[in-house]
Amino acid sequence: MNFHFKKLPYKKEVRYTVELKYKKRFTSAEVPGILARFTKRYIDREKREKYYLLWNSLNKDLIVKCLPIEKIKNLPFPPNKSVFLYDERQKILYDTTIKDIIDFVQSFELWDEVDACIFDEDMDWGAAITHEDKILCWGRMAN
Repeated sequence: MNFHFKKLPYKKEVRYTVELKYKKRFTSAEVPGILARFTKRYIDREKREKYYLLWNSLNKDLIVKCLPIEKIKNLPFPPNKSVFLYDERQKILYDTTIKDIIDFVQSFELWDEVDACIFDEDMDWGAAITHEDKILCWGRMAN
């Protein structure tokens, strides 16, 4: 399956010019259960109400490393493992691979504004792609 977006000028709907390959796109009924586990573990509810984006609402006790987005390929992601990518702008959760996420990030155009969180089923680490062209990482990824 391939996911195609093209950014449309002056529209509220956000679309991307890049493509994310994925194994599965979760239904709207499946997303809340998975996302609730992630937000319970990593997100400050009060900050979320104020700042809206997940990556901008991380718990203050997390040790977070901020890197230029190009460094995503150097992070110690678990090899050959399925991971979740939650696209905050589209409100869509995908089951994909790190390789496909890295390919997705490396094909961004200057005008692509992506806000997404990456995590696995164990949820002992996380990373966020920001529209500011940064990668935030915590847990094992921050070491």
